[in-house]
Amino acid sequence: MKNYNVDGLGRKMMAEEPEVIYQRLRPRVSNHATLAFEALEGVPATIFDDVVGLFGHHDYMAEVVELNPKTIHKYQAQHIKFSPAKSELMLKLVALYRKGADTFGTRASFLNWLIKPAFGIDNRTPLHLIKTSDGIDLISEELDRIQHGDTA
Repeated sequence: MKNYNVDGLGRKMMAEEPEVIYQRLRPRVSNHATLAFEALEGVPATIFDDVVGLFGHHDYMAEVVELNPKTIHKYQAQHIKFSPAKSELMLKLVALYRKGADTFGTRASFLNWLIKPAFGIDNRTPLHLIKTSDGIDLISEELDRIQHGDTA
């Protein structure tokens, strides 16, 4: 059975498994320096579909990069790279995905945690914080605390 995603323009696309997506992108987020250098160069707009494949929330992810789905599609069709700031957000989300899935044991558990208020981040919903680099850092720090059992 084939898995399909429907993009923001209503197009049916073959869905790639999240683990396959992460393994393909892992070299770009292997450490802070590599991530920063990759972001400065700009990453192809196709990374947007990869991040949606990891997290879901197509329309919300378009808000995260502050572009509408049609513009993202145009960037992808014309092989345009995201700006360094948008690239950094996308790459940090890829790294966050791995950390979250490892912390919670499964992708589903991590994605479920993302949509509920979290005590360690002022009872804010983690997913709402991913629009900024610092917000992603706060989520990452909370995942560190959870990994070490420091949730009080």
